[in-house]
Amino acid sequence: MNSHLVMDRINVLENLDLDQEYDDGFDMTPAELNDPITQSIANERIVLCGDEDNGERAYEGTSYIWVAPDYDGQLSPGQRELYGLLKSFQEAAVYTATTIGKLAEAQGLQNPLACCTRLENLQSLGAIHGLKI
Repeated sequence: MNSHLVMDRINVLENLDLDQEYDDGFDMTPAELNDPITQSIANERIVLCGDEDNGERAYEGTSYIWVAPDYDGQLSPGQRELYGLLKSFQEAAVYTATTIGKLAEAQGLQNPLACCTRLENLQSLGAIHGLKI
């Protein structure tokens, strides 16, 4: 008897760690927010591209993100805020360079890990493409 196990991963809000999209989702002291690892994540470069197939990557170690302009899936409030911000950057210029830390600040987040979680969840849902964290 030949049976195959087929597994589908369904990326819906219920399957994501939504509590980690907020500062209080990480139990970190102010000193831990300034440690080298957290600051390294905050300094991760992101370039928003106006084209899904953006060709050559000029900067190694940089995420070249394309935002799906017509994404209509369900998003958490934090994801919706970040998606709107990224989409406006993408629509405003051919390329926009920023960092995870700057994106976190723009959303009123103190912890760049919360912004990183939002980015990862947006990619998992298919709202953005190209994140390499």
